[in-house]
Amino acid sequence: MLEDDPEEQQAQQQQEQPLSWQQALASDPEYYMNTKKGQEELAQMIRKESERLLEEIGKSVKHAKDIIWLSKWCLSCKFHNDHGSKSMCNKWNARIVKPFYGRPIWEKMEVKGRDEKELVVADIDWDRKWREISDKIVEWAVEKVNGGYPYFCYTNE
Repeated sequence: MLEDDPEEQQAQQQQEQPLSWQQALASDPEYYMNTKKGQEELAQMIRKESERLLEEIGKSVKHAKDIIWLSKWCLSCKFHNDHGSKSMCNKWNARIVKPFYGRPIWEKMEVKGRDEKELVVADIDWDRKWREISDKIVEWAVEKVNGGYPYFCYTNE
């Protein structure tokens, strides 16, 4: 019994697998761009690919804390709220932090297959500066956040 030609096997696999929307568009641009049915099929293929990618990204992304850099406008925004030393944005449920703040907290972790430990960031201390920078420079940076303009969500009412 003879085995199939590898090129024939590949062609058969390609016929069995649905085309990506890029491949479909490249193979028949006239149909997909100039006919109503083709445009609908292309839109459906793009939607399916987007859903697949979003699902794949959702599986691999770890949630991180939401942080917003303090702008000079934040303090007068109706969404701004102080909780002791913490400053929060109630619109985005995010912590507001001054520029140059956020010092990593390092931890030694064992690495499988190696005798030595590796340093990894375990957390971030948002109340401490990451470098020794004067308060004057921090205040200057606050003035310059977002080009000196309020964030698009700013409301003082």
